Amino acid sequence: MRLSPILLTSQYYVNHVRPKNGRRPTRQPFPFQNILPISLRDHVSGKGNKQQNVACLQEMSVLFACLKANDFNQAMCPKEIQSFKGCHKNFMDTQKLKKIQEREGVLVPGEKDLSPKQLNQLLRKYPQPN
Repeated sequence: MRLSPILLTSQYYVNHVRPKNGRRPTRQPFPFQNILPISLRDHVSGKGNKQQNVACLQEMSVLFACLKANDFNQAMCPKEIQSFKGCHKNFMDTQKLKKIQEREGVLVPGEKDLSPKQLNQLLRKYPQPN
């Protein structure tokens, strides 16, 4: 007599429940085998560094609320317009300063957002142990 999977259904059940994906689970935990050595590289790429910074979101929402309340009359919201312009100017100045520092490769102590050039400079200075 030929045995079919229908006759051997008990071996496909785990805790008396049939798996939903149709696969038979492993009976024991699958051992991890590393193919390459587990270590960090000595450089990073700059591919994923394109961040979309949202600047002055709070000031913009206050400005739009004021404009909506005053039927989009700009003469009624000078304080909000000035705060938004000041915030935008401050943001653009800091972006320009960051770009200059990134181009020159200047390391700023305590900086949390480092560019790939600055990270590579730090990784060259402190290489990973082999």
